[in-house]
Amino acid sequence: MMTWNEFAEAAPELAERGEKRLRVGVAYIATTAKDGSPRVHPFTPLIGGGRLLALIATHTVKYGNLLRDPRCAIHAWLGDNDEEFAIIGRAVVSDDWATRMQAAIEAKKINMTSKNDVAFEFTIDSAHWAIWEGLGTPDIRRRAERWP
Repeated sequence: MMTWNEFAEAAPELAERGEKRLRVGVAYIATTAKDGSPRVHPFTPLIGGGRLLALIATHTVKYGNLLRDPRCAIHAWLGDNDEEFAIIGRAVVSDDWATRMQAAIEAKKINMTSKNDVAFEFTIDSAHWAIWEGLGTPDIRRRAERWP
């Protein structure tokens, strides 16, 4: 498991593409319900200080799911040519003052307000990026990269 900064050092081009997709302002996080079934939720990823963070409200299903089972998958909003970026990792409550301030700084940049939310940091086990070249033509071709 790596922090965003460690991931960016290990795979700089992939992290740069991923950051571009995650900074759109909305992504999806997959969690596991009590009964083991999958759940998908929209959320706002925040990248700052070499960390992948999110402010998550305590009244949401994703909050309870992540507290119970920190394993998760994050999929960024699709870009041009169906460009995609996804990571598999873990969510850790990191609601200390420094983390909360870093998350608040990043949230303010996109006019997001979150007074009563809890800061989570996401570690990365694996990452995937793909793009479809020639989309809508007979010459369509998928280009992809995986880490590690």
